[in-house]
Amino acid sequence: MFQRPQVKAECLQLLATLKLDPARMQLISGFVDTYLRLDTTEEQVFQAAIDTMGLTEREEIMEIVTSWEQKALEKVAVNLLREGMAVEAITRVTGLTVEQVQQLQAQLSREN
Repeated sequence: MFQRPQVKAECLQLLATLKLDPARMQLISGFVDTYLRLDTTEEQVFQAAIDTMGLTEREEIMEIVTSWEQKALEKVAVNLLREGMAVEAITRVTGLTVEQVQQLQAQLSREN
């Protein structure tokens, strides 16, 4: 039952030690996150596994997890921009800064 959280923690631990360039790190960590989605109970086991690691490893793994969260928030913001939602409302919903949302808006404008 608790193999998935342990596998995810070990994958991220290995990934953190590889010191890959950001693009490869994002690709591999995205793969791990996509295929090892955890439910609430598994997430608690995953967090407990992370908590047993050394401070440096924990920090590196949390940087990877934080980048996933950032990417998810940016995706939500882009979708809301496409729907015509105001920048200020998007900042309230996502927690991104006005500057971050405006940068996403500018990127979206360049793509269209």
